[in-house]
Formats: sequence, structure tokens, C-alpha cells
Amino acid sequence: MKTQQLDAAFRATRYRVDCAAESFDLRIGVVNRAFDDFLRAQGVSCWGLLTAYNPGGVRGDDDNAARQRRLLQRLQRHGWRYFSADNVADDGRWPVEPGVLIVQVGETELGALASEFSQAAIVCGEVGLPPRLVWL
Repeated sequence: MKTQQLDAAFRATRYRVDCAAESFDLRIGVVNRAFDDFLRAQGVSCWGLLTAYNPGGVRGDDDNAARQRRLLQRLQRHGWRYFSADNVADDGRWPVEPGVLIVQVGETELGALASEFSQAAIVCGEVGLPPRLVWL
């Protein structure tokens, strides 16, 4: 559920993606040219960020690790290509959320997957364009 507070929190987050020997910090609305170059070299045109942590944007540590394992298993079964990612709040008051960057996935597919894990929003992108926040 979108609220002003939750929207502000998603926008005040650095989405760190670990791709092979490189890491990239992504922000909503900001193009990262080095990340785009990396994706082009991989033959990737679109991507999305997702975590199974804290469903609905409500902080809860009880089942986060188990949900994330289920997400990774789901990605492996489906054969989607992904890289590790972390959602890092600018103010440090929210714990780092492990996530994934899934490549060559459309917004509709990613949204359906995120809904399975009760997520409030996803971050989607296309090479050459800034990452965007998509509410579910």
C-alpha cells in the first residue's frame, strides 16, 4: 500500500547491485551510465529489483530470510538470470534488505512475482532510462 512515508523511504534508498566483479549504486530517477554499459555488454535491455524482505513495507524480521530463500528458489526454477542486490536506506534506520536484480524481465512479470511475496513496490528499469518505482 502506497503511503507518502513509504514512497519517501523507497526514494531515499540506494539499491546496490553486485554484478560479477563490479558493484553499482542505483537510485530512483537517476541514470547510471556505468550500469547501463555493463547491461549492454551482457545483452540486457530491461531489469527489475525485488526483495522478499518486509512484505508490504512493514518491518518484520521473523521470516525474512526464509522468504528470500523461497524467492531465490523460485528464480532458479524459472531459469531467470539474476544478480545479488541490497536495498540500503540513506538514513541507516532501516536494516539492509537483501534482494535481487533480475535481468530481461518485464514489469508485468516482475510485478506478479513481487505480489507472490506481498511486496508493496518494485524498481524497474531499461537501459538508458532512469530506474522507476512501480507500486503494486
